[in-house]
Amino acid sequence: MILFEMPKLSRLSSTQLIAAAFTALILLGTFLLMLPAASKAGTVTNFFDALFTSTSAVTVTGLTTLDSETHWSTTGHVILAFLIQIGGFGIIGFATLVGYLIEGRVSLKNRISATSESSATKQPDIRTLLKNIAKLMLFFQLVLFLFLTIRFFGEYGYSFDKALAHGGFHAISAFNQAGFTLYTDSLMGFANDGWIIIPVFLISTLAGFGFPVMAELRDRLKLRVYKLIGKAADYSMPAQWSLNSRIILWASLFLLVVGAIGIAISEWDNPRTLGALDPIQKIMASMFTSSMPRSTGLNTIDIGAMYESTWLGLDILMFIGGASASTAGGIKIGTAVVLLYIVYTEIRGDAAVNVGNRRLPRSMQRQALTIVTLYIFVVIGAIFLLRITTNFTLDELVFEVISAAGTVGLSTGITPDLPDHAKFLLSLLMLFGRLGPIVVATSLALRKTKRHFELPKERPLIG
Repeated sequence: MILFEMPKLSRLSSTQLIAAAFTALILLGTFLLMLPAASKAGTVTNFFDALFTSTSAVTVTGLTTLDSETHWSTTGHVILAFLIQIGGFGIIGFATLVGYLIEGRVSLKNRISATSESSATKQPDIRTLLKNIAKLMLFFQLVLFLFLTIRFFGEYGYSFDKALAHGGFHAISAFNQAGFTLYTDSLMGFANDGWIIIPVFLISTLAGFGFPVMAELRDRLKLRVYKLIGKAADYSMPAQWSLNSRIILWASLFLLVVGAIGIAISEWDNPRTLGALDPIQKIMASMFTSSMPRSTGLNTIDIGAMYESTWLGLDILMFIGGASASTAGGIKIGTAVVLLYIVYTEIRGDAAVNVGNRRLPRSMQRQALTIVTLYIFVVIGAIFLLRITTNFTLDELVFEVISAAGTVGLSTGITPDLPDHAKFLLSLLMLFGRLGPIVVATSLALRKTKRHFELPKERPLIG
C-alpha cells in the first residue's frame, strides 16, 4: 500500500511551481559548489556556506560568507555565473508572466503593451515574450562585456583569457544585479576609473527599470528612428507613456538624486569613504552608491566604514528596491509610489486613488498594503531573532537583514562571521525576498472569492 505520493507537477499552482523551481535550482547550486573542484583548495565547502552562496546567486543578491576571489576556483566562478544568469532570467521571466496573467484578467492593453512588439495588433504568446526578454538581457550584457573586457585588457594588463573571464562574469553579475565580483573589495579598486564604473552604473540602473520599461524605451527609440527615415507610418505606438513606465522612471530619478545628495552630505568629510577623493570623484561615487542599494549590491567605497546615519539612508533605499519585472528586490518602486498616493488621497479626502490621469483599482491598493506589511513583519522578526542569538550591533543586523530581504547584497562586513544558524536564516530571507512579492501578488490578484452577502459595517477607533 502506498502511504505517500509525491504531488504531480500538473497539480501544483503557478506560485508553487515558481517556488519549487527556485528551490530546486538552489539545491543544485549547493551541491555543485560543495564539489572539491569548485574551490581553489580542492576541498569540500561547508554545507551552510555553499547553501548561502547558492541562494545568494540564484536570488541575485550578492551576500556571501566566503571570499569569491580567494575561495572559489575557475569552476566555482563558472557555477556562480551560471546560477546568476539562470536565476536572473527566471526572475524577470516569472515576474513578467505574472504581470501578463494578472493584466490579462483586467486590461492587457493598459500595462502590458510594453512587453510586446508595439507594432503588433495581437497579444504576444509566452514564447515570444520570453524570447524578447532573453534578447534584451543578452544585448545589454554583451555591451557591458565589451566595455569591461577592453578596459581590463588594455588598461590593467590582464591576459586576454583573464580579461574575457572577468568581463563576462561582471557583465552577468551587474546586469542581473547580483552583487558578486571576482575581487575581495568588490569594485573599490576601480573607484576612480570611469570607464568601468560608469558603464556598470548605467547598465545596472537600466536593468533595475524592469523588462516592461526597457521594452517601452526600446520601442519608443525605434519609433524615433523610423520617423527620421520616413517610415513612422509602419510603426505605431500610443502617444502617452504607460503609467508603469512613468512611475518607474520618475521615481527612480528621484531616489537616485536624493540618495546621492544624502550620501554626499553624510560622507563628504569621512576620511575612510569619500573624504580621500577629489570633488568630481566624490560626486561619481555618491551617484554610484545611491544606485547600488536598489538591488545591484556593488560598491566602490567601504560600506562598513560609513557613518550609521548613512546606513539608515541605505536601509531605506534597499527596502524600496527597484522596479517590478526586474531582478531588483525590495517592496518595489511601484508599491512604494502606490502607498504614497494612498496616503495623499486619504489626506485630501478623495474617494479614489488617482495617479496622473489614471485611477488605481482597489485590489492593487490592497496588494501594496499586504506586500509592505508582510515585508515589515518578516524583517522585524529576522532582526529580533538575530539580535538575541548573535553579538552584532542592532545597526549592523538591520542593514544585513534588509539587504538580504531586499536581495541587495551590500554588507557592513559581518556576513563572513555569521554563525551557521544565521546563515540559514538569511538564506531563507533571500528566498523570501525574491519569491515573496511574486507569490503574494499572484495569489492575491488571481484568486477571486465571490461573497453573496455583506456583513454589517462597524468602525473601530484608529489613529
